[in-house]
Amino acid sequence: MQRHRKVLAAMSIVVAVGLAALAWAATEDEQESKITEKEVPPTALAAMKKLANGATLTQFSRETEHGKTYYECSWTGKHGNVDALVTPAGDLVELEEQVPADAVPVSVMSAAQAAAGDKAKLRFERKTVTLYEVKFTKGKQVHELVLGPDGRQHEHEQSTDDAEKD
Repeated sequence: MQRHRKVLAAMSIVVAVGLAALAWAATEDEQESKITEKEVPPTALAAMKKLANGATLTQFSRETEHGKTYYECSWTGKHGNVDALVTPAGDLVELEEQVPADAVPVSVMSAAQAAAGDKAKLRFERKTVTLYEVKFTKGKQVHELVLGPDGRQHEHEQSTDDAEKD
């Protein structure tokens, strides 16, 4: 019985250390820090100002995700807060904007209410993500890649059937 307790205690320690390592790895991969407008690269700042279309940029941050650096800014849009995430070169990665419930598709509203319950207060953001699709043939394989503006691969399909080349 004593041996059983020692084994269980050892296993508990191993699991706890493993979970702590996973949590640490997750925070190492994704970091965000507040910065000033002056710390945003000029090309990224120019893209942010163009996206804001004359609105005052209110917050800036530098984010690291998947080993890539991005810059985020916020401003007040027609229906509330808007956040834009761009690469250092100024390419749009993601745009999040608050939208009123009556602007959300019925299927989204139904799914949200089913998940949250009838009495939940729902707040919606429309998230626009920029991705690029590239198709090519390499050898006898037809490839289709989906890439983000930072060059990071999101999807990769390949087949030997080249009957459907777009």
